[in-house]
Amino acid sequence: MIIFGTRGVRSTKATGNFDCPQCEADRGYRHRKVTQFFTLYFIPLIPLGNKGEYVECNHCKGTFITRVLDSSKSTDKEAFMAMYEQAIRHVMVKIMLADGVIDNNEKVAVLAIINKYGHNDMSSFQLDDYIKEVQADRSDISTYLKHVGPALNEHGKELLIKCALDVAYSDGHFDESERKMILDMGTIMEMSSAHIKGIMAEFVEQLN
Repeated sequence: MIIFGTRGVRSTKATGNFDCPQCEADRGYRHRKVTQFFTLYFIPLIPLGNKGEYVECNHCKGTFITRVLDSSKSTDKEAFMAMYEQAIRHVMVKIMLADGVIDNNEKVAVLAIINKYGHNDMSSFQLDDYIKEVQADRSDISTYLKHVGPALNEHGKELLIKCALDVAYSDGHFDESERKMILDMGTIMEMSSAHIKGIMAEFVEQLN
């Protein structure tokens, strides 16, 4: 006797962490997909189509519609952008302070970069206050950059290096302390020395 029929087969499309509504905490999840199969002797042989998808919490085993992941992604993105903006502010001011002189042209360059790539505009008075904060806390450029640099693509990393070069050259002099700090930026962002030096050479060529 030939036994045939259909049944749903579950598979995992993706895994990660999300804010589980049932646990009310950050938990691991599996993004599950159910595919309908034609079966022969209870063995799935021919896929007949997608029957649906859902998210399953690894901890409580609760299941949710896939839209539950959107809020987690949104929260993660907002947190990353806040850290990215802080990294830009901190690193650009550190580059400006590297040679021990606060030049007005450097301040103008720093302010332009912060207001171009950040979501919260800063005034010149606020910049003066922030410069004092950075001078007082003595933290190095890795404080914020280490959290965002490795997550950036190559374009994002190159952009930060070019911004730092803009600040460093804005006073008409490229100090060795500024050069070393920019090389350190690349190391923190997991860029090769050759890559960073290539960006520097291209930047200088464009100036001349």
